Amino acid sequence: MKKSWMTVGLVALLVAVLLMGNLGGFSPEVMAETEAVVTDMAVNVVSVSGVGSISVKPDIAYINVGVETQNADAGVAQKENATKMTAVMTALTKAGIKDEDIKTVQYSIYDRYDYLENGQDVKYYNVTNIVKVTVRDITKVGDVIDAASSAGSNQISSIQFGISNEDEVYQEALKAAMMSAKTKAKSLMGTFGKTPGIPSKVTESSYNSGAVRMEYSAVAMDTKMSTPVSSGELTVTANVTVEYNY
Repeated sequence: MKKSWMTVGLVALLVAVLLMGNLGGFSPEVMAETEAVVTDMAVNVVSVSGVGSISVKPDIAYINVGVETQNADAGVAQKENATKMTAVMTALTKAGIKDEDIKTVQYSIYDRYDYLENGQDVKYYNVTNIVKVTVRDITKVGDVIDAASSAGSNQISSIQFGISNEDEVYQEALKAAMMSAKTKAKSLMGTFGKTPGIPSKVTESSYNSGAVRMEYSAVAMDTKMSTPVSSGELTVTANVTVEYNY
């Protein structure tokens, strides 16, 4: 801000000098010196990008679990769905899932038609109830899937792994991104005998949580078998753009 005001002041001074010069108030030598001062205020900029990535083991998982029922009678379809969903919710609780970690994300009732070859159409109602389950012990993900399926769930999908302290990990990724940018600036500026100081501008250009999503369907499965699920690793990435003046 100080440099900006100095620049404005010098420009104003130059205008005054030019006006006075036109009026014969200053010599050409004084005007030349003033122009040189203003020219020296020009700033050279080196702009670099930096990327920082931190790989961590996930410690939390999210699964969509639900029940879909169909019947020509909307009331019957709804009642069947409620009965099966109650059994699924009970199974989730027995599997160690707390009530606050079960959240309804979809509930719908709508009519559908099946068109037969003889030209007739059959109308029935489709009822879907889906909850999002938060699994805080990822070693139990397979057990939770098996429990829900055994209890009657025919809609299990969108397994997503994450980390509970993602913000903290992202801060570390940001630091790594800044170091990456500074290393690049050192290499570039070193070619003409300069070194980067305090950045004049830093822009956080993007944020990628690195969450991994796995599509999983359990419309039909052998409930006697344990479901193997691998969480792997997650990568939290930060991107910055940094400018250095010289």
